[in-house]
Amino acid sequence: MTTTPPTDFDAEAVGWRPFFQDQLTPEEVAAQSQPARGCRVQARRCHVWSPRGQHALTINIFGEAGLPAVGDWLMLDPKRKQPPRRLDRFSALTRQAPGAKFATQTLAANVDTLLIVTACNEDFNVGRIERYLALAAEAGTQPVLVLTKADLADDPQAFVDQAKALDHALPVECLDTRDPDQIASLRKRCGPGQTVAALGSSGVGKSTLINSLTGAEQATGEVRGDDNKGKHTTTARSLHRITDGGVLVDLPGIRELQLTEAAAGLDETFAEIAALAARCKFRNCTHTNEPGCAIRRALDTQQLDPRRRFDLFLRICDGVVHAHQRG
Repeated sequence: MTTTPPTDFDAEAVGWRPFFQDQLTPEEVAAQSQPARGCRVQARRCHVWSPRGQHALTINIFGEAGLPAVGDWLMLDPKRKQPPRRLDRFSALTRQAPGAKFATQTLAANVDTLLIVTACNEDFNVGRIERYLALAAEAGTQPVLVLTKADLADDPQAFVDQAKALDHALPVECLDTRDPDQIASLRKRCGPGQTVAALGSSGVGKSTLINSLTGAEQATGEVRGDDNKGKHTTTARSLHRITDGGVLVDLPGIRELQLTEAAAGLDETFAEIAALAARCKFRNCTHTNEPGCAIRRALDTQQLDPRRRFDLFLRICDGVVHAHQRG
């Protein structure tokens, strides 16, 4: 899917706000530096939207500390005497980069809402959803669970109930992504100035959802009949205009999600476990066999339920620890 630049560049419509304006230096204001937003990063080039239209910048001019990501805001010197400057982010979706060596990969920057897309079929996986929720919490974005293919499910409400069991406050949209009336409720979360990102496994109908929101024609992959799994149709992160709304970051299907330093995100996603951990006798309690462990006591007395949430909490924490050890 090709990123679609705004016809007339309107910075506020595509996410510019006082948070970024306040970062401008007096020199940039005097020079009338122009804001630009990263819409695609690929092959050592950062493509941006700016008052000059869509154009590409070579990444090596930024230096390692300031590498841009899709969704980043940059300041461009109109006389091109100074290299672009990346502004601070108010949020960043990150994961551990694939491979053995520990490194952080920024999936998208300055995202207001993360659409966690999964289908009402065999793709629905509570553990994966909770990992996405931890990712959103650590990034500082509002998660919204989008359950697709509701029209093909015998009992779509059963999937909604499972999702609500994770967090009763979690917004859940259960819909047929091809139905304009059902998409309307989701559009309310994607108004002008807002940035949303869509994240989910291959074959869950993410491309169809994005087509409905943006009016674009993104290729959709066929789904294998034996396991309801799909082929990857998105190959690079990119930014797109939402019809009568803000912008959407399209993220490739992710087979593997490894969190980075997700302590804050874990504490928010597993708030009841974090509260118990604070009452353990030892600060470095591993919650396995130490005396005075508040979590083990709650498990034994069934005050912490279900046990599956604690097991998942330990698995995610263990993944973070091993990632640091590999580094």
